[in-house]
Amino acid sequence: MASGSRSPLPHAASRAGPSPGGGQLVALPVERDDAELLRRLQRGDPWAKAVLFERYGALVERIARRILGAERHTTFADVVHDAFVSAYASVHQVSDAAALTSWMRSVAVHTACKSIRHHKARSWLRFFSPEDLPEPPARGADAELREAHDRTYRLLESFPLDERVAFALRYIEGMELTEAAAACGVSLATIKRRIARAEARFVSAAQRDPVLATWIEEGTRWNP
Repeated sequence: MASGSRSPLPHAASRAGPSPGGGQLVALPVERDDAELLRRLQRGDPWAKAVLFERYGALVERIARRILGAERHTTFADVVHDAFVSAYASVHQVSDAAALTSWMRSVAVHTACKSIRHHKARSWLRFFSPEDLPEPPARGADAELREAHDRTYRLLESFPLDERVAFALRYIEGMELTEAAAACGVSLATIKRRIARAEARFVSAAQRDPVLATWIEEGTRWNP
């Protein structure tokens, strides 16, 4: 569905005052306590939905960008929208307010994965250390850099989805292992295995590539 046809998400008003249409904007009660916010969300209070979006919108978008890759991905707004629609519909599954942040991370991960499956998103995943992978080429970049980008692009998009997500959460988003495991809804042992497989897959494939091998040899992660 095109982003223009989606219903708008609620936003919290920052202060009372006249609206553009001549009415009066009323400030929403921005609840700082997650326990109260969760109770209001589960009760269906519209302002609570707005506060959830204001509080976690940036987190959801950042995780979506880490998983989907390219900064110019054209569907980020749709992914964020879909994540909050899912969150509003499933908030009754959350029983502990202390888990609200972890739950929103999980919603973001699952929504981004759904976007990949449904739209076959082509993404560029940048490793956390610039010396380990070539950066996406800027306009006018030389032919060698463009070639390295294209080869890395093709390599990473071939990863199994679970490994691609684990790789992104750990190395790009910088999550702790426990956070990445919770976001993916798997055990610590499982996320460790996925990350290890993803890293081994990347290194093995890149070392066999005549262009990417240089980045591996000159990088710091795999060469102490």
